[in-house]
Amino acid sequence: MAREALILDSNDELAQQLAAVLTENGYVVRILATKDRAKVFEKIPVYIHTLLENYEKTIKEIDFSHVEIAVFSSPNDVLNLTLAKIARSNGVPMVIITARTSSVIKQAEEMGITAIIPYHCVISRLLRILNLKFTKIMPIRDNISMLEMLITSDSKILGKTIAELEEEIGGKVSVIRGGELLTAGEAELQEGDYLIAVGYHTELQKITE
Repeated sequence: MAREALILDSNDELAQQLAAVLTENGYVVRILATKDRAKVFEKIPVYIHTLLENYEKTIKEIDFSHVEIAVFSSPNDVLNLTLAKIARSNGVPMVIITARTSSVIKQAEEMGITAIIPYHCVISRLLRILNLKFTKIMPIRDNISMLEMLITSDSKILGKTIAELEEEIGGKVSVIRGGELLTAGEAELQEGDYLIAVGYHTELQKITE
């Protein structure tokens, strides 16, 4: 049975690149695109669902029974979230959007929709290009310090839970994500998270290396 992926055209090269990668990895790809934009996908073996004025009507006509992943990465956060909700309600296990506004990001996370924040990606990439580390350790008393750190894609703590990191540093950890403060032990650390940790200075230094 074929695995399917659904992609909303991003009006740039992102959707084309993503479609190419997914088809090369065995997915049957369905593209939501306007009639004018459909031609840019001619060199990729994909199915085109032409978007007219009513985008929601078009997506509701799609058979989601074999769709494993849906990606909505248009410049319109509200549109991305609206279509992502439809995909999620139709049982798509992995739904991803790009979003810039904190309210949309929060709504997405509450519904189990993964939100990728573009400016986090830009900052992370810029830090790597310039070989910068956005970290600051401030001594508090004796061997106890506070760490502030932006988690990038190459951070050694990426993917760990808050509880795991707290045990590792012997202290307390909080994460700022999308304007929200996360403290739950089961929360996993993601790229773009802003980490605040209080613990032993030597252990804090280790996680920044």
